[in-house]
Amino acid sequence: MTTRAKRRRPVGYAVLAALGLLAGTACLATVHHPAQASTSHPGPARSSDPTSGKWISFTDNHLVYGHDAQGNRIPDYSYAGYQGGGVALPTNVPVKATVPAPGGQDDTAAVQAAINQVSALPLDANGFRGAVQLARGTYRIAGTLNITASGVVLRGASANAADTTLAASGANARMLLTIGGNSTYATVGSPQAVTDDYVPVGGQSLSLASAAGFKVGDEIVIERPTTQAWIDALGMQNVWQPNWSLRSERRITAVKGNTITFDAPLTTALEKQYTNATVYHYTFPRIDLVGLENLTADGQAMGADPNYAQDFYNSGFAQFDAVQDSWVRNVTTQHFGDYGVAFPSEQSRRITEDHVSALNMLTTDSSARSFGFLLGGQQNLIQNCALTAPKVHAFVPYKRTSGPNVFSKCTATQTDVSYDAGGHERWDSGTLYDDVNVQGNLLMVNNGDRGSGHGWSDANATAWNCTTQGTEVQDPPTAHNWAIGCTGTVLGGSNGELQSPGAAVAPASLYDQQLQERTAAARK
Repeated sequence: MTTRAKRRRPVGYAVLAALGLLAGTACLATVHHPAQASTSHPGPARSSDPTSGKWISFTDNHLVYGHDAQGNRIPDYSYAGYQGGGVALPTNVPVKATVPAPGGQDDTAAVQAAINQVSALPLDANGFRGAVQLARGTYRIAGTLNITASGVVLRGASANAADTTLAASGANARMLLTIGGNSTYATVGSPQAVTDDYVPVGGQSLSLASAAGFKVGDEIVIERPTTQAWIDALGMQNVWQPNWSLRSERRITAVKGNTITFDAPLTTALEKQYTNATVYHYTFPRIDLVGLENLTADGQAMGADPNYAQDFYNSGFAQFDAVQDSWVRNVTTQHFGDYGVAFPSEQSRRITEDHVSALNMLTTDSSARSFGFLLGGQQNLIQNCALTAPKVHAFVPYKRTSGPNVFSKCTATQTDVSYDAGGHERWDSGTLYDDVNVQGNLLMVNNGDRGSGHGWSDANATAWNCTTQGTEVQDPPTAHNWAIGCTGTVLGGSNGELQSPGAAVAPASLYDQQLQERTAAARK
């Protein structure tokens, strides 16, 4: 399970508090941040406009994209979600095990036994082993449930999620359900160097030293190592170390000479002056086709943990680790301290959470906030979600993500102190905040040396038709952030790409429109 140290508020928090914006006070004053890595600062001056037209417009019921001088554009985020987006979630997976009605004692063993029974079955022609059917009532879970096999669905008694509850028992903060285990990238064959001087954000093709051995349908990794030169360009020296890479998993759709085309766009540019990108075949074992549906989960008992003031960061319902092409549907959680409904971790891929709610989150009055909905991995989607909680980061992509990842049609309602939302740390690349309503502020900024050295948070992220108290959007050096059609105050320090501030634009949902256009084109 992922654990985290205490976090401090982002730099923008102090500025907003001083301006009175955390209480919703309107203010258009410009705040200038000192230009040093330990504070939130705009970085080098950048053009606020693309080379021609707008960054994006909607003409004759179609999206039209602009780009900057290097070819960077707003990415197509529609590749986020189950099976890469645009594929309906499975329904009616056959029941292969039932769990007796809860007996009022610890039900962990009974539920786990049913999961194990289905996990031992062979996969059918559709890749499923079967569903575990729970009865009506409240199951007490004193331990942690685990799903470690592909093709297993855990399902409540009916379409009314409240009919079946998994309730934590025992005063210890923990993850109530884990899915998948840990995995590791392994290179297969020889990596091939990317020879382009520059591959832009939104790009879906690149040239290799040799494309021999690559063919249509191959699963590949496009690896972008972090270098000291890039860290220096971002102003992150003495904040970050060059000991990590962005790895974008993609599928080849065309090969022509030494140029390959792949299915989903890049969300961080490949610049020869800053990195030595490579492409290779790989293994990264994951389970898939796991579903959670028609459930409620309650973590109230965890609040009695004597160390809950610190441990609430570990109090969550479910976590997807090395898992892909799986889903959560019609699930509500209550009284957990972190992670929203289900946390797609940095090892997950193509997870959809749809019609999910994290209600009455049980946090503490710490100087650092927990996360409402936390989104890691790549090509993951959380949509039609609701959040009520005191003192959380509402909608947050996890660190070092290579996207695209999407929050769509989500609402965070304030119950105590103000929310914020936005990237939290270390280059959350390619996130879409789509028709998101936050009773607080959306911060797409440099968090400097706050926390454990969070630095630039969002990069090449888009806030589309968001409703907030205020939005602060900054452009990292070498990247952009876009806020389009967002209502609420434009906060001081914003030097990012603003289009139609204060007035919503068409279409209402960028994700839905990009998905509609992409799938329509594929049918032609």
